[in-house]
Amino acid sequence: MGPGLEESELVTRYPFVAASRAYLKDSKVSDAEFEDAAGRVLATVNNSPARRESKPAEAVKNYAVERLVLYSLDDAFAARRYAANKATGYARLLAGEEEATIVRVCREFFPSLRPAYSVSVIDFVKNARGLAEAQVEGGRVALNKEGLVGVFREALAKKVSSFTADRKTLPKNAVAAAEGIKPRVAETVKPPSFFKGSVYSLPCVQKVRKGVMEGKRYYGAMALAIALCRDGVTKERAIDELADYARRCSAGTGEFTEKESRNAVEWVYKHSTIGFACQAMRDQGLAVEEECAGCARRRGRK
Repeated sequence: MGPGLEESELVTRYPFVAASRAYLKDSKVSDAEFEDAAGRVLATVNNSPARRESKPAEAVKNYAVERLVLYSLDDAFAARRYAANKATGYARLLAGEEEATIVRVCREFFPSLRPAYSVSVIDFVKNARGLAEAQVEGGRVALNKEGLVGVFREALAKKVSSFTADRKTLPKNAVAAAEGIKPRVAETVKPPSFFKGSVYSLPCVQKVRKGVMEGKRYYGAMALAIALCRDGVTKERAIDELADYARRCSAGTGEFTEKESRNAVEWVYKHSTIGFACQAMRDQGLAVEEECAGCARRRGRK
């Protein structure tokens, strides 16, 4: 295994690694820099190609300022889109690196990682999904290079999209820069519920979207996934929307996990010819009976 990248180059390419802290200077960020960062956030949300910085200090500062603007948007859907696209870009870059660099970067999220690409079960479940399908032996999950880069992408996306601090502490110029791009971001990541005339916009589906009681959550997840699939929404976006549904369901008694909601999406998108059944909604008590008579589907327009 070769020596991998020099630290300065590592930080330039991957400004989220622990070594990047040494390059983060306590310097003032100008309004222009926040506005530039807002432009990069919008570009990432739109999945436009990212510009690669040439110096570690610049890369670290830009990464940090972008996240401040992202959190100032206060838009969970946009944050997940940004995080997913950002993580995918870094994952593609990492896949082309030498083994030493792959191991060093991935250990930021999986400290138990061994050069043969295996991680502890604990590290795996903290950062990734799919343990049930993974190769587990002796408390460790065996991965190949592609699998390791895949779970790295998941872990990084989770880190980038999470924000636990008080939003009142965000810099005012970051908030102002975020306000400037909010209309364009909102247009880009408009939730499926706003698609007029879609299956997802039906009153019964919107009722389910708010969360349902125990015993109905699986059926609700299936109904939402089918509606999204019938409307032509991508599986990735459906997974995001169902994750929100899972959180709303779990606000009550008992937990309905994101894994359960994701499983519903995976199944539906593998059986994409399945139709949306009004009778099933009524049988499960998920229909809005007073709306059924005037429903566009019943009138044959959908």
